[in-house]
Amino acid sequence: MIEDELLPSERFKGEKKEFWRPAYHFTAPSGWLNDPNGLIYYKGWYHLFYQYNPAGCEWGPMHWGHAVSRDFLHWKDLPPALKPDQPYDDDPEGGCFSGSAVEKDGRLWLFYTGAVKRGGRAVQTQCMAYSDDGVIFHKYRFNPVIAEPPEGNSEDFRDPKVFFAEGSWNMVVGGSACGDGGGGDGRIYLYRSEDLLKWNFAGTVLASDGRLGTMFECPDMFELDGKWIVTCSPMYHPRGNKALYCVGTMDFETCRYEVEKIGCLDYGSDYYAAQSCLDQYGKRIMTAWQNGWDWMPWCTGQGPTGKEGWRCVLALPRRITLDSEGSICAAPISLDTIQRDRTVAERCELTARKRYLYPGDPFCFEVSVRVSIKNIESQAIEIGLFDDGEHVLMIDADFVAGVVTIDKSRMGPWDVGRIHAPFDASRPVFEMRILVDHSSVEVITDEGRCCMTTNVYPDKEQTGCFIRTPYKTAALERLEVISFHTIWD
Repeated sequence: MIEDELLPSERFKGEKKEFWRPAYHFTAPSGWLNDPNGLIYYKGWYHLFYQYNPAGCEWGPMHWGHAVSRDFLHWKDLPPALKPDQPYDDDPEGGCFSGSAVEKDGRLWLFYTGAVKRGGRAVQTQCMAYSDDGVIFHKYRFNPVIAEPPEGNSEDFRDPKVFFAEGSWNMVVGGSACGDGGGGDGRIYLYRSEDLLKWNFAGTVLASDGRLGTMFECPDMFELDGKWIVTCSPMYHPRGNKALYCVGTMDFETCRYEVEKIGCLDYGSDYYAAQSCLDQYGKRIMTAWQNGWDWMPWCTGQGPTGKEGWRCVLALPRRITLDSEGSICAAPISLDTIQRDRTVAERCELTARKRYLYPGDPFCFEVSVRVSIKNIESQAIEIGLFDDGEHVLMIDADFVAGVVTIDKSRMGPWDVGRIHAPFDASRPVFEMRILVDHSSVEVITDEGRCCMTTNVYPDKEQTGCFIRTPYKTAALERLEVISFHTIWD
């Protein structure tokens, strides 16, 4: 039984000593965390697996960490589900890489990439494990179920996502076609199976063709409102999109995917390896690793939280929908159950003078604004976080340019640069939510049509939060500040 295996949380007992650890974003109990894996609702619990190194705060031999929840918000730890202990996954430079989960005949099946080094080359194969109780997993004795990548692919071949559609089990796997000069060209491959055990190559769902990056990591594929959505995290995308989505139509018999729209799930610097599942009500929920890799030009490392014995965060789960124009909307799940206190101001006027806000917890809160764009005199509004007079993180919404900017250049050595994202300034009303959680900031505009996620590492003295307008005056229809409890109580 899951209840017998739940591990007590030590994260927030007594005085909170881990200053940067978020209160309502998921983190591993200790050690290193990266990609979310195997999201699924199984036997009354939401299961979250994740890439995990329990032995240290740096990337290392990959395990699958494991946690469960009743509401996708409050999590309880379970023992790791997978550890690298077989010839196809036991390697200090490999392990049990990312994958997914499905239920078949009451049994929970995990699909993952076994990664090892042989003769100086990476060998990545698709493997599976199963469980009848959702706690103890057994690796399939005939692993790997897919032992080689398609012809013409490089050694990059990983991150299987399995789903049922059109009367068959389907698996999409990320890859990279060998390119001139070794650069590679991103691919998402499709395999099909009748029984989850024997898989046949069906073709290529998505190809970069030099436009979308050199390798497609962590692919996902699901149906939404009659359209087929494909997501992935491209490596070396020419315009820096590391959370790509496509909307289109799919013929599984011919493996032909017709792309109708391409977009970005999140414009921030820290949103990678997104994975989704259906909740118990049939709604699509998505989360992602809230960090980045050193090969990204904007990355300054994974932050200083190793000093506290843990490193890296998962983004707040978001409900995925399509708007009337066929674009992805990603609104955070409800946080009502952890609300601590709330202040609302209607029809308040802003000037160039800082209007300070006073959340109950200066490092764990939400600020939301609603603005009538057609009635506003000012060109922009600005919100300052973690202000101590010298350091500040600025968020600027420009109603003329239709751009939101997060400026981290006045923070510290881990927090550099500016991040920009477009929004539709022709809409009559602009709404923005800013979710602050110690070392996490997520900006959501217009009900999730534009999202920006970033990590930030303030000092304990950086408690100021203000709002102002640099031009003339601005009348907000609504200004709301909410503080939150921890999800680990």
